[in-house]
Amino acid sequence: MNRLISTFKKFREETFLALATIFLTGVLGLIIVESYYWNSSSVCEICQFHPELGWETIPSNTVTNGKITYTTNSMGIRSTEVDPSREHILILGDSVAFGLGVNNNETISHYLEQDKRIGELGYQVLNMGVPGYGIGQYYLNLKRNIDQLNSKLIILILYTTNDLQETRQDNRFGISKPILVYRDDNLINLNPNISRFSCLNLRTRLRFTKFLIGNCKSNVIETNKASISISFIIDEIRRLGIQKNIPTLVVLSPAQINVEMINCEQTKSLNSCIGYDDFFDVLYRYFQKLVESNKVPYIDFLTHLVEYSKEQPISSLYGKGDIHHYSPKGNSILAQTIANRLATDFDLNKLAPFSRK
Repeated sequence: MNRLISTFKKFREETFLALATIFLTGVLGLIIVESYYWNSSSVCEICQFHPELGWETIPSNTVTNGKITYTTNSMGIRSTEVDPSREHILILGDSVAFGLGVNNNETISHYLEQDKRIGELGYQVLNMGVPGYGIGQYYLNLKRNIDQLNSKLIILILYTTNDLQETRQDNRFGISKPILVYRDDNLINLNPNISRFSCLNLRTRLRFTKFLIGNCKSNVIETNKASISISFIIDEIRRLGIQKNIPTLVVLSPAQINVEMINCEQTKSLNSCIGYDDFFDVLYRYFQKLVESNKVPYIDFLTHLVEYSKEQPISSLYGKGDIHHYSPKGNSILAQTIANRLATDFDLNKLAPFSRK
């Protein structure tokens, strides 16, 4: 009997130990898997969490897939180290300004700095674009950096296809971000202190345990109210510049489909263009009307691209299989268009108004 009892106890202990080992191994494995996804899941591969902006480009970092390389300086800007002895042209925007899909020497900022007219003036062009940002984040990013720079000009690149949506919601791909709204003559951030472990961040970045969190409430501003807020945010960007005698130039950047549709309407019968969705053009005209009604100096890059597409295939100016981001050639042409505008309408050695074209 004693031997039977002893055998049973031993069996129970071994069984408990085995189950405990399996449980702990499973928990450890889950932690490892969740940690992998937590660290790898972000808006962009060169981004990290930021409590005010939602995310930022990682300072002094390089990311490459063997073909494309992204490199940032010590300020997290996708340019060479800031030279305090030179005056700076700042480029604000999202992945279009950042140059998603191209190397550092193939971005808008690189080509603009290499332009002979800009080069003769000795300006350094700083690429402050961050993938996934909305217009509110453009403003907050500029606000936190402008005092550290010797800025001469602000170039605000608006990607008209998604900047409205990105600006009127408090997350991007489920990652928490600030959301700025205009209330009582003030610009208010409804999400000023972002937690790394916010409900949205947890649900988006976890893979297996997300279901324990439940549903997360997302804040989205109505489109008509967002228009007022966006106008005010752009005005605040201009005000930041005006306080330091720095003018602002807006660039309206369209999707490839938008260019193809307008080209079709101008060169073919309307029946031939029925297959195009005017969604992209509606958004472009939305921003065009917004900047014109607020008398903001801007470049209508859609018009330039449509004229180009009448002579050469527009697909060569966009990334392969990408209707949103420019190829190196597309970035070069946009930089040239900006340089032409500056040379025509603005003396970079003086604070003078742009024409309203």
